[in-house]
Amino acid sequence: MRSLLYAVGVGLLGALVLHITIILATPVYSGVDAYARVLDLGADGEFKMLPDVAKDGGIAVSGPFVKEAVCAFSVDEGPVNLTAEGKVPFWSAAIYDSRSNEIFSMSDRTAVKGTLDIIAGTEAQITALKNSGVNAAENQILVTMPATDGYVVLRAVLPEKSMTASVQAFLDSASCDDL
Repeated sequence: MRSLLYAVGVGLLGALVLHITIILATPVYSGVDAYARVLDLGADGEFKMLPDVAKDGGIAVSGPFVKEAVCAFSVDEGPVNLTAEGKVPFWSAAIYDSRSNEIFSMSDRTAVKGTLDIIAGTEAQITALKNSGVNAAENQILVTMPATDGYVVLRAVLPEKSMTASVQAFLDSASCDDL
């Protein structure tokens, strides 16, 4: 009887591990992971506004009081400079690799002087920037990317409809250009 209970327990545990593995691996193998959905929005190197409602399995903003823009980029040719200007109640930025692992995140509360100015690159590119002395600006944040492809999500809080213009201007000013 004991060995029967042991066999059933091991079988249930194995089935649980198998099902969890399949569920977590499905987006990667189906080609509709977050990175693929970001690439569907358009060309690399420029921020695209996310729609309020998802269309055809795409991505959309995460809430009614948030406006979001996303930019896919590659650091193959060199580092990427992520910037945005403007006055909004709150903003946050998160950088992800092509497997949708979060690499770095910050908000206006943690940014130097409250401005978004990030340089993302490979370890060799960031080291070369540090050694060359090009990084003269005090408010630039250097982020090392473990892979060459990734994307950044820029969020701005919209607590009142009267702030729509300033939030839109902030997101419109955002850029993810090659350095």
